[in-house]
Amino acid sequence: MTARLGHLVLGLTLILPLSVQAQAPASSAAGEMGARWTKVPAVAVVGANANDARLPLVHDAVAFWNRSLFELGSAFRLGSVTQAAGTIPADELRGLSDRVLSRAGPSPFPENLRGTAGDLVVALSDGDFISFGMLWPSLDRALVAIKSERFWPLSLPNVARNVIAHEIGHAIGLRHNSDPTTLMCGRPAPCRPDAFQSPTEHYFPLTPAETTLLLRFYPADWRPR
Repeated sequence: MTARLGHLVLGLTLILPLSVQAQAPASSAAGEMGARWTKVPAVAVVGANANDARLPLVHDAVAFWNRSLFELGSAFRLGSVTQAAGTIPADELRGLSDRVLSRAGPSPFPENLRGTAGDLVVALSDGDFISFGMLWPSLDRALVAIKSERFWPLSLPNVARNVIAHEIGHAIGLRHNSDPTTLMCGRPAPCRPDAFQSPTEHYFPLTPAETTLLLRFYPADWRPR
């Protein structure tokens, strides 16, 4: 990483710990940190057309995470990526984003995505909001919502790829950290996504603590239940 890497990521997340999740209604609890997958999650992309520049970045981000998990010695993998019917209005995504930012607590899984094939739904929106990731452990479902690449800072080179990977990181259970040279830096640290900008395509790294946590969540003997 270069010295120009100042403040990083914006990403938001809301994932309740499993101990708290057990006390919440199974149909409505959006999880916080520490939640993990009990199956190989199929990834479904909604809201994208064939020319959406973010679509190949979703495929690449999934490959990045699967490669990272392999190199760590974890048996967990994200599943195949497909495009699915369905969409979620930008206003609704903006509302969910604001809810995560304000730490307003559990939120129901979006009703119009309940019939969408896929466990980890990636919504590529044409709206402007803070991108986020949410995980519902009791449903074994997650939502990653990515703002339009037409809006700053996703319009900057190398930013969208890292924001997408960052939000998928939340969807597999990682928290924010405060290290501005790493992928998962974010609020409340003064990290913002414009620092992902680079003339060369690359992913920011994980911290040693995050790789340790991933192996605890998804060890070498991890198996889907």
